[in-house]
Amino acid sequence: MKEQLALLRELQNIDLELDEITTKKEEIVGRIQENTGFLDKLVDDLNSQKEELEEIRALQSQKKDDLKEINENLTMRQKRLRDIGSTKEYNAVEKEIESFKKSSEQTEEELLHLLEVIESTQESIKEKEDKIIQLREGIAADEAEAEKRLAELDAIINKLTNRQEEARGQVSKRVIHKYDFIRSRRPGLAVVACKNGHCEGCFMALPPQQYIEVQRGNTLEICPSCNRILYFWEDALGESSASDAMEA
Repeated sequence: MKEQLALLRELQNIDLELDEITTKKEEIVGRIQENTGFLDKLVDDLNSQKEELEEIRALQSQKKDDLKEINENLTMRQKRLRDIGSTKEYNAVEKEIESFKKSSEQTEEELLHLLEVIESTQESIKEKEDKIIQLREGIAADEAEAEKRLAELDAIINKLTNRQEEARGQVSKRVIHKYDFIRSRRPGLAVVACKNGHCEGCFMALPPQQYIEVQRGNTLEICPSCNRILYFWEDALGESSASDAMEA
């Protein structure tokens, strides 16, 4: 059983390292996706702002046409005023002239405001375009680095997986089933040391007789508190990590 427990410890080291590498890969991909998502949103905002600018320009064009029409009507009324003989009609045309003057002034103010909005929007669009260029360049560089790093991690995963399969093949089905069951229910350590009569997983004391059995290493012992597989701590002295073992 001691050999089986040693294989389990090696298998656990491999599994933990694979878990860590998988997390690193997810973080790398997640950062790229986050940056790409931010870029997509920025592009959408830019397109929306460009559409808004076109709408403002269309409104500006309409206001210019309105102003032209108002001023033409104003000129016509002013010319007509010189030829009017009736006081009543004269007063009526004067009111029209005043109304057209107010409309002209109001439309000119609206056009000035629209011009300011257009200039401000154009500046914002330029800023976004520059930011998008910089972000795309940064993402391209990050993706190149990420691709290189992911390839390195995949190579490590491939080596670890090969050794994982070898180790699993050397452990009895009953022990592997127990190990897999514990890992499925309790992420992290499924196999823990037992030292000074205590489980190093939950730090609870073991029954004295069970601690003796753990020291002997002839049977598969399970912690009655946390249900992890137990081994005597001295049996693991000198063992290396999964990566160290593969590099050796």
